[in-house]
Amino acid sequence: MNRVLFAALLAGMLAIGSVAVFVIGPPQSPQEPQGQRIGLMTSLPVYRTPRASVADALAAGDEERAHWLRAALERNNSLTPVDLLDPASLAQTDILLLIQPRALTPAENVALDDWVRGGGRLLLVSDPMLTSEPRFALGDPRNPQAIAVTGPIEARWGLSLQPGIAGDGREEHVEIGGHSVPVVLGGRFQQVPPAGGTPADCELRNAGLVAICAIGAGRAVLVADATMFERASPPRDARAVLWDLLGMTGDEPGA
Repeated sequence: MNRVLFAALLAGMLAIGSVAVFVIGPPQSPQEPQGQRIGLMTSLPVYRTPRASVADALAAGDEERAHWLRAALERNNSLTPVDLLDPASLAQTDILLLIQPRALTPAENVALDDWVRGGGRLLLVSDPMLTSEPRFALGDPRNPQAIAVTGPIEARWGLSLQPGIAGDGREEHVEIGGHSVPVVLGGRFQQVPPAGGTPADCELRNAGLVAICAIGAGRAVLVADATMFERASPPRDARAVLWDLLGMTGDEPGA
């Protein structure tokens, strides 16, 4: 049978439903950002692991494995640690990650709000209470920020972070974008009247664990649990959840 006749016969069979065609492929993966200038401010040991002494740092040498978040972001993007939020540093940033950051100054909160409203993309992770054990004595500044201190910027956008009180501290799994993320005593966001400024348009998901906000021309995604970022090795689906969250920073609420 020549190719022309076969093609005509196949087309006719499809038209009357005589042939069922199945397209089988892997599930669609979330879009990994490419070529983005990503800024990272965090108190967690993502960019570097603090050491108890110079001797410990020298002993670790170059053998220390990079935190999974750093490795994932640096694969196809430019990742820069951010120590200060000001117009100059934010102007060099396409996507900003604030993951359990230190307390921001009033000037930094204003700069952050202006940047997002001007079209910036933000992922803000605010955990009411970290559950991992600190490496150093209580009060040592090398420890991560144990309690979220991002209330002022959240209040400006009409959100209030509530502590996680449900459960007994056991790990649960929540689906974000069809992928599983570990959560331990996750907090939740509530919508409240904004504390000054133009209100944000926020949508709460996962019982308030996630807030997706349109703020001026920009987008912010807020997550009320940092469990998957506390871990140096990636939990199952961690990278997919990360790409889902970063993708949401470019979506309209409700998308």
